[in-house]
Amino acid sequence: MKARILVTAAGGPGAVNMTRSLLKDPELFLVGCDASPYFIHLALTHERALVPRCSEIDEYLDAVNLLCRRHSIDLIMPNNSLEAHVLSTHRSSLEAAVFLPKTDTLDRANSKWASWQIWNEAKLPVPRSWFIEGPSDMKRVFSELESRPIWVRGAGIPGKGIGGAALPCKSFAQASAWIDFYHGWGAMMASEFLPGANLTWIGLWDKGTLITSQGRERLAYVIPHVSPSGITGAPAISKTVHREDLNILGPRASLAIDPQLSGVSFLDFKCNANDEPQITEMNAGRFGTTHHFYTEAGLNLPLLYLHLALEKTLPTQPSQYNAVPAGKVWVRTLDAGPVLLDESEI
Repeated sequence: MKARILVTAAGGPGAVNMTRSLLKDPELFLVGCDASPYFIHLALTHERALVPRCSEIDEYLDAVNLLCRRHSIDLIMPNNSLEAHVLSTHRSSLEAAVFLPKTDTLDRANSKWASWQIWNEAKLPVPRSWFIEGPSDMKRVFSELESRPIWVRGAGIPGKGIGGAALPCKSFAQASAWIDFYHGWGAMMASEFLPGANLTWIGLWDKGTLITSQGRERLAYVIPHVSPSGITGAPAISKTVHREDLNILGPRASLAIDPQLSGVSFLDFKCNANDEPQITEMNAGRFGTTHHFYTEAGLNLPLLYLHLALEKTLPTQPSQYNAVPAGKVWVRTLDAGPVLLDESEI
């Protein structure tokens, strides 16, 4: 399909993987922009340009619009939460299309506490959780919850600036010190610790209709020793899975956040001791970093996204669920890989 695409934060890992998927169509012309004079050189796009940080909203939008005019851009494709939020909020002033959820949808998804409240109210399976305003709340959690450790993490509330900062805490003193370190009172939450599988589900949506989806299990993480929890944002080993519970919960959780959802949603789940997935968070408006796995396994989500955004006929009609065979394994680490394997090869 002939189209001209602006990829933002094009030197970041998520956007680089998105670009790899888009380059599968040789008719596309890709322009990449980035705020880093270093990481811009990692962009795989046909053209590259420096832009201000998206926190400098007016200057950033001016630079994006200049690139749209200069290159006759048809669609702007971000792949991080910050830029997706700015572009969604200011879509009416952009000189090219975006295919992003509404700003309030992004706010609900980005806030782990707000999304937990929505899912809990909808009676979807979520871990027992508490919002931590002060030390008395943390003491109450340790009093009411018998199991240890307790999972303490940033609540992801927009404007609070704490989205991660996760640590399994065995004592009130440890939890309090962790929150103190991040100045996180009033911006963090605590949840029961779930010992089971670490799962994720990604779906592509058009006005509340699920187009296709796939589930995956994270088996290991890149440089886990740098994180106190042993979990980082980048899986080193992932495996495709077909689970009926994910195929039910992924769409239900997504539509609870926005019944008319368009674009991408991917959700994280952690299983309890009975292997029952509990919803822990949702990302909307971006693909994450590992979606190139699906492209190499036969499901090119960025290309499908592009066709939906420009209201073109899909090049293929993928399965609505389990769009990639189960048992495909993606292996990568810093400066090595990725490699796509079948379980039978391991």
